[in-house]
Amino acid sequence: MKLSILGCGNWGSVFGITQYKNGHTVKIWEFNKERAEHVIKTRNNEPFLVGYKMPEEILIHWDIGKILENADVVIYAIPSQVLHKVIKRITKIEKEIEYHLSLTKGIDIESLKRPSEIIGQLPQSQGRVYVLSGPSIANEIIRGEPAAVVLVGPCLRGTKELQHQLTTDNFRIYQGDDIIGVELSAAIKNVIALGCGIGDGLGFGNNAKGALIARGIVEMQRLGVKMGAKAKTFWGLSGLGDLVTTSFSEESRNHRFGKKIGEGKTVEQITREMVMVAEGVPTSRAIKLLAEKYKIEMPICEVVYKILFDNISPKQGIKDLMTRPLKDE
Repeated sequence: MKLSILGCGNWGSVFGITQYKNGHTVKIWEFNKERAEHVIKTRNNEPFLVGYKMPEEILIHWDIGKILENADVVIYAIPSQVLHKVIKRITKIEKEIEYHLSLTKGIDIESLKRPSEIIGQLPQSQGRVYVLSGPSIANEIIRGEPAAVVLVGPCLRGTKELQHQLTTDNFRIYQGDDIIGVELSAAIKNVIALGCGIGDGLGFGNNAKGALIARGIVEMQRLGVKMGAKAKTFWGLSGLGDLVTTSFSEESRNHRFGKKIGEGKTVEQITREMVMVAEGVPTSRAIKLLAEKYKIEMPICEVVYKILFDNISPKQGIKDLMTRPLKDE
């Protein structure tokens, strides 16, 4: 297949290299012309891809029209908060493309829409938007370590085709049937992982992290079911699987961000230090608004939001969680 990847960051690069090795033709869009020219010339995509070169056979370009030309699949590997801007650019390009595949994890803070809903605003994408999600630390995948994810979409035939085309010996894809649940769990797990990182930064052990993960899934499920998702989805790859991975991995951006918060750094300081986006930070704002809209109690997500944006200390946030009224599990 001919794959056009929008986003030349860590995940976009790794996914592109993986699928190039899988036998597909790959193009990758880098929005910054100067960066694109540098990567084209040197095949070096640091700091997003460290220790590996971009294969010469992968076309990299700053012209989005050139990247989309003759594509079978458009793959969105861009931060959730800029996705709507990219979609506006694509709207001007009238091309019939068979599949639109989202790798984006987050909720748009302005519209409170999931990535597939934003992509679905494209007239030419109607009934063609699919989502791939699950525990997928990009650096582990580029090293050839095994991973399993879930793929969901509007058409069983399309889901099966993408599943078989994109699966590799080390990258196993399962079919799912709950696009709302997969996208919500992918977004909310980043907020919970921030909380786990904060606990690590404070020096807490695995008891605290186990409690945050177990109760965090309850919060994810509570909001998700209210929004039309299936409860079981949150205990699958995109929920429990991705949450555990993101909460423990030192290569997880959200875990690292939370850990630095727990160690005493501010959001502004960490944002300046980190090259790549920690999706859980803006997503915590969106989840707070969704919880209020649907009148859902989400104490862990609320405390993470308050630590990030209301200037309460991490220690006070943990105290607030631990001293809530006692209740049944």
